[in-house]
Amino acid sequence: MFFSLPVLMYHSICKFKHRLCISPDLFEDQCRVLAANGWRGIRLSEAEDYFLRKGKLPKKTLLFTFDDGYLDSYVHAEPILRRYGHHGALFPVLDLVERDGPLRPTREDLGTNPDAAPLIAELDKRPTVFRSRQSVSEIRFCNWNEIRQMHKHGHMASAPHSLRHDRVIRSLEFKHLYTPGQQRGFFSPPPHAVLWGFPQFNLGHFLSDRAYVPVPELFELVKKMVPQENKEALAFLRKPVNMQALLKAIRALPVLGVLESEQQYRARIFKEFTQCRERFEGELGEAPLSFCWPWGDYSSMAREEAKRAGFRLFFTTMRGANVRARAGQVRRMSVRNGTGEELLQRLRVHSNSLYSEAIFWHNAIYARAWKKREGKKFLFRTFPFLSHK
Repeated sequence: MFFSLPVLMYHSICKFKHRLCISPDLFEDQCRVLAANGWRGIRLSEAEDYFLRKGKLPKKTLLFTFDDGYLDSYVHAEPILRRYGHHGALFPVLDLVERDGPLRPTREDLGTNPDAAPLIAELDKRPTVFRSRQSVSEIRFCNWNEIRQMHKHGHMASAPHSLRHDRVIRSLEFKHLYTPGQQRGFFSPPPHAVLWGFPQFNLGHFLSDRAYVPVPELFELVKKMVPQENKEALAFLRKPVNMQALLKAIRALPVLGVLESEQQYRARIFKEFTQCRERFEGELGEAPLSFCWPWGDYSSMAREEAKRAGFRLFFTTMRGANVRARAGQVRRMSVRNGTGEELLQRLRVHSNSLYSEAIFWHNAIYARAWKKREGKKFLFRTFPFLSHK
């Protein structure tokens, strides 16, 4: 009566020190402890059947999910899941999946394939590279042959996590300008060419926000006023008189950008959804029912266009109970550093819809998200009739 399906959200399974990474040894401990206590990670198709077709699941079931399609999902996560009888779901960013290439070694090949150890060491280091003139951590992704191989084993199904995981300019408000030496995350490059001295506009998520397009006059102004060589740009922008003159000139422009219409927004995201399904079907031979929202963010229009494109089940980053009454929107709990025993205790709570929902409302009201006015999103998504839209 009070059953709730816990859905675990992982990203990278490697030893790199980052909030989205957990070590393979820790992940294996979690899988081992869960299996030893009778818990089973189900297939994505079983979860779809539960949410969309009112299928039944045993009490001690959960769903493992892995966002973005990192190579370590193939090297570490899938072999560990398979070893302990679990299944999972991989949500790759389709444009980041490597087009071609052979099957690379996995942790199972250590000791027999001399290429296995160097590959694993490389995944743990993540060297710094430059994208969009900014420093980011290099990330390796699966190729389609590896995704097909995981499908063949049957322990790691896949569904799209968008084509590009992009951002758009959500508003023309800005407090800072782009400056040489800034460190950015892999998924943070702006949706335009980076010029030193260009405004850092408020960015939103590609699928959930209508986009502003900067006017050409803004690019021309910045190019004219700010030298674009790194050292010269840094010296120029460090002088208050130069910065004040640049800001004054930018704010004197009559228009900084043009907002796309609702029709343009819908056409843009519908194209994204249809291309996801076509690409996925072309590579794996089946049209996906599930879609994982990038950053867990979406809009009512995005959900409408995704359904029109053929998607039926949507994975979010919201917390709370997963019961059939909310079929279509799947909530997930993020898993970070925690032992198998600690995860087991969390599952005992979150597999009960009453307890899970109580924790959700506690977090929504009192956690930092509420202070950042994210609480309204949680509230209206849970009870849409409270919204006047």
